[in-house]
Amino acid sequence: MGTLLLSAAGLIAIVPPAAAPSLATADSAQIQPLDSRQLAAAPTAIDSLTLTASIQGKSIFEANCAQCHAINEVVVGPALKDVHKRRSIAWLVPWVKNSSKVVASGDEYAVKLFNQYQKQQMPSFQLSAQEIKSIMAYIEVESGMGTMAVAGVVSLP
Repeated sequence: MGTLLLSAAGLIAIVPPAAAPSLATADSAQIQPLDSRQLAAAPTAIDSLTLTASIQGKSIFEANCAQCHAINEVVVGPALKDVHKRRSIAWLVPWVKNSSKVVASGDEYAVKLFNQYQKQQMPSFQLSAQEIKSIMAYIEVESGMGTMAVAGVVSLP
């Protein structure tokens, strides 16, 4: 997350993996535009609204979710990396507010999660839909940051 903030402030550059080695030795006049293969490998840009929401979402996540969840690791509950790709926000908001109600409704995915994690009930949270969306923005940003860190695409100019 800090890397993303530094990038947004113009203090570091985030470049695709294929361009990173040449960036360290090339001066800016010699850097070529990315071809389609490099663009496909580049991390997805995060818009400023998602970034702002993720900053708010981080503190909400840490206060309510981090006891049982991490982004990349299973804790008590599942790892949340890319949860925004697996489930829609329309599904996630009711789930976070009251997962037992979603399980009781017979939702196939909810029942599978409930059974997979030893029928451990996720507590209900008195969070607004906007607060939950902020948490999801935080998870989305952190999910992408893990990819960038592993791929080594963060480079100082």
